[in-house]
Amino acid sequence: MIFTIDESENLIFVDIESDDLYPKYYDLFGEYDYEGNGYCWEGHIIQILEKLKPDIIKQIEFDPEAGAIAISSYDRKTLSDLANLLNPIFSDVELLRKYIEGADRDRVDD
Repeated sequence: MIFTIDESENLIFVDIESDDLYPKYYDLFGEYDYEGNGYCWEGHIIQILEKLKPDIIKQIEFDPEAGAIAISSYDRKTLSDLANLLNPIFSDVELLRKYIEGADRDRVDD
């Protein structure tokens, strides 16, 4: 699973530059001329949430970096809901590709 909750920090941390994630997602986002950094992931995640579960956006906070993204919330259930929503999408390259293709590029800061 890509989006897992760090129990000690009450957040989800994704190391985008890890050996497991970097080649797969860097190449995928690169096909659409995105850098694939944490800011890119934030822009795409927000647009996915707007389509599928917009009420959750107000309950989370993003902290993107060049090589990672952290997502926090005061509510652990919100983080669990977020992980349960995003993991199937990011685990299925073709499904994620559809969201990337439908994204508003002007709203992705990468």
